[in-house]
Amino acid sequence: MSGRMLSPAKELVFIIIPVHNRKEITLACLENLDVTGDLGKFHVVVVDDGSTDGTGVAVRNAFPQVNVLEGHGSLWWTGAIVQGMKYSYEQGAKYFIWLNDDSTILRDTLSSLVDYCQKHPRSIIGSQGFCQNGGLAYGGKKKTLRGYRFIQAPDNSVISCDLLSGNIVCLPREVIDEIGYPDFFRTPHYGGDSLYLIRAHQHKFSIFVDGRYPAVSLPGQSPLYPTNWLSTDNEPNQLIKLMFNPYSGLSWRVWFHINWEAYSFWGLVMFLKKYTSILCITFYRYIRRFSHLC
Repeated sequence: MSGRMLSPAKELVFIIIPVHNRKEITLACLENLDVTGDLGKFHVVVVDDGSTDGTGVAVRNAFPQVNVLEGHGSLWWTGAIVQGMKYSYEQGAKYFIWLNDDSTILRDTLSSLVDYCQKHPRSIIGSQGFCQNGGLAYGGKKKTLRGYRFIQAPDNSVISCDLLSGNIVCLPREVIDEIGYPDFFRTPHYGGDSLYLIRAHQHKFSIFVDGRYPAVSLPGQSPLYPTNWLSTDNEPNQLIKLMFNPYSGLSWRVWFHINWEAYSFWGLVMFLKKYTSILCITFYRYIRRFSHLC
């Protein structure tokens, strides 16, 4: 881990950006922060989890004012966020902003999130982001009996919600004081944001989604979490492999902990329904594969 002396002129707001092997995207994200003025106003912490494409060196060279913390490739999203939050907490941070490097923001996006938290104690607020085709990519969610469902905040408004995607989220220091840090053991990558914010909500922190300054989400899909996993027609046992991969968005461990934390026994019903579907889909794919061979 490495860090630089803090600038006394900056607010005690720390933007934490977890990165791994996406040098050009990471540099574009920091350039975006420079254009919006956030790079000069707030402290920026890039947690480089063992990138082999020179991300850390490139960031230090292009943006010497950015603090770069190093991992060894085993932090994933949650571990990188935890490392960044611990460093920022030790530096006296009053507010923490999670920022994924594939989000492009507007000039007042982050300042408005911080301002909202300052004016509304015990609040957590996040931005909503849209795909380049206009569809909602991330943002606020409402709790329903079928799980958490996305809701869209109207333009120029802030609305209450029950959960946020972790792409752009502002949290006050009090959250750490009361519930600690995100749970790497249970949710090392996908779901780390959800489990943490569910626990924060249970501790009476209010959660909001901001529709005033929409972000743009860069296109891309992780092989660890296929967007259309129900209809993805790859090798028959692909979904089974993802079920037992703790870093996958389909990991049974991740969804067991999230469902139990949020819904208790009803969460087990939703859990069984989800993974019964995966097993049925896998069985159907094997049948199709076998019939094609005959």
